[in-house]
Amino acid sequence: MSFILKRFLQLFQRSSGQENEVFPDKASYQRSFDRFPIEFEVIASVIDNVEHPDSERSELHDVSGGGAMFISRQPERYFPGQLLKLDIFLAGTEDVRACIKTEASVVRIHQLEVNDLEGSGFKSGVAVKFHKPFEFERIDDSFFR
Repeated sequence: MSFILKRFLQLFQRSSGQENEVFPDKASYQRSFDRFPIEFEVIASVIDNVEHPDSERSELHDVSGGGAMFISRQPERYFPGQLLKLDIFLAGTEDVRACIKTEASVVRIHQLEVNDLEGSGFKSGVAVKFHKPFEFERIDDSFFR
C-alpha cells in the first residue's frame, strides 16, 4: 500500500473516534493536525438542503486528522455550518478498492491562489470538519475504469 494511502487512513482512523459538535466555531476554526496534500476523488452531497439535492464531484486538495479541503467550481452552493455527506474514493492502489463515507460541516470557503492549482477557471477551496466515524465501503473494480 502506498505511503500516502497509509497516512491518509491513519489520519481518518485517528479522527473517527472524536466526538465533535454539530456546527464548528465559524470565526476561529483551525485544524489541530498537520495538513497533507492528497488527490482523491470526492463527491460532496448537501444533506440539509432540498434546493440543491444534487452532488458535486471534485478532488480533495488536502486532508488532516480533523478535516479536509476539497476543490469546488460551484462555491456559491456552500455556506459555513452546512452539513455535507462526503464519499472519498481510494483509487490508485490495487490493495484497496474502497470508498470512505462520512459527514462533515463546511467551515470556510475561499478562492484558491492561481499557483495552488493547475488549469484555468474559477476554483475555490471548501474546508470541512469531520463529524461522523468513517465507514468503508468496497467498490466494484468497474467503477474505476
